[in-house]
Amino acid sequence: MHTFQKTAKPISILAVVLLLLMSTLNQTAAAAMVGTEKLLISDRNQKTRSYLQQMMSRKEIQEALVARGIDLQEAQIRIASLTDSEIELIFDKITDLPAGGIEAGFVLIIVGVVLVVFIIVEYISAVPMLPWFQNEND
Repeated sequence: MHTFQKTAKPISILAVVLLLLMSTLNQTAAAAMVGTEKLLISDRNQKTRSYLQQMMSRKEIQEALVARGIDLQEAQIRIASLTDSEIELIFDKITDLPAGGIEAGFVLIIVGVVLVVFIIVEYISAVPMLPWFQNEND
């Protein structure tokens, strides 16, 4: 019986210490609702990151970066290290850029100016270029 008491006392002390440690070290889990907006922004940021990485793999983009003295590896590292707000800013700029590199408003202005010049030349010239657009007094 004496040996049982000798071994039971340290085991019980160890068990008490372990139970106290276990009860103080565990953390409570915090759950919160994740909004749809956060998920959409996160998904869009991932798509923008992959789009930028795909652009970096294009030969003409690589040649343009090298021509400007930008290291390709460093550019890819920088793209990977962009924050979500920076990715959002880049996404907004990419979607605002015209696809053909020229805005439609500019094209309409040019067409309008050419048309006005053409009409002025038609009125002041002696040779009619557009027969349906002639003066009735002629």
